[in-house]
Amino acid sequence: MPSERTIRVVLGVVGVYGVLLGGLALIAPGTFFEEIGRYGVENEHYVGDNGAFTLAYGLLAFVAISRPTWRVPILWVGAAWFGLHALNHVFDVGQATSDFRGITDTVLIALVAIALGWLAALISRGQADADRASPG
Repeated sequence: MPSERTIRVVLGVVGVYGVLLGGLALIAPGTFFEEIGRYGVENEHYVGDNGAFTLAYGLLAFVAISRPTWRVPILWVGAAWFGLHALNHVFDVGQATSDFRGITDTVLIALVAIALGWLAALISRGQADADRASPG
């Protein structure tokens, strides 16, 4: 099982990512679209909607730092979200600013999904092992 410090650092990084990226998409959807999410036709409302979810997820990751029982569910939600996000990118690779950008974005998003799922599984296994080892 990863150390407590490692888990907290990962959740902190996820939280910062979510708050910064989601905040930008929510507050400045045009800038987000131009600089980060330039896929297809711009729609500031939907960019802002996605920013709201991303911001909320980032805030929940911060809460999970101090609430261990929240960690596994928050990490699994992130794994599912990033996994589905990567799948969506597979279908839209050609809409990116370049094929390289489309493929790179898809691979990086998929790797985040795998990492979050892997961490959730490790923590779950560690908790199960601790439960079996404790008397009573």
